[in-house]
This record gives sequence, C-alpha cells and structure tokens, in this order.
Amino acid sequence: MEETLRYDSSGQMTPRLVTRDVEWHGTVVPAGSRLLLIFAAANHDPRVFPVPDTFDLNRDTSKAIAFGTGAHFCLGAALARLETRIVLEELVAAVREDYDVGTPTRVHHPNIRGFRSLPTTIKPR
Repeated sequence: MEETLRYDSSGQMTPRLVTRDVEWHGTVVPAGSRLLLIFAAANHDPRVFPVPDTFDLNRDTSKAIAFGTGAHFCLGAALARLETRIVLEELVAAVREDYDVGTPTRVHHPNIRGFRSLPTTIKPR
C-alpha cells in the first residue's frame, strides 16, 4: 500500500502562501509569494528514491509524502490506510486470483489522480 501511495498518489499538489522570506534549495523565496508544491513529484525524487519510476514493493517508503508532512500531514491518513488494508484483505479473501483487468479511464483533474473506471472481471472464491 505504501509503495502504491508513493508511486501513484491520489493527491498531486497543494498551493501555499509564503509568510516570511525563506531560502529553499539556494533560492530566496520572498514573503507573499505563492508556491505550488507538487508532492507527487517529490515522491519520484531520485535523490530520495533510487529508480523512482519503478514500482518496488520492497522499497523503503519511510520518506514518501503522499499524505503530506509536519503540520500539513493529513488527519485522515490513518483511516485511509486502515480502510485500504481492510478492502484489500477482503478482496483477497473473496476473489480468485485469475481475474481480468480492462483498460482504465483516468479522472482528468489538476490535483486528483485516480480512476474514473477500472473494468474488472472477477470470480468469487
């Protein structure tokens, strides 16, 4: 689940208003500036995640920021993780492994990445 969140997180970016001058990676960003933080790109930073565009279930995802960080960490992250774990456990228990996945259709939105549809044919256990 954590690698999925890092690799293809549903949230993509968040706008911020800079409240004081700050130096960021050698550049001074003046107070009053508007920034668009693209955390989905940060989850693909090769300085943090070796071979970032490879889906690797054995990867250390402890530095992934799919749910934000610090004061801006998502309050619903624990619930989202719990709901996802329960859904996956129930699916594995209820569905045979020989399933077919059709062509997905993505949602077209600047900040939300997800599927409008993911046609799937399953067989119950």
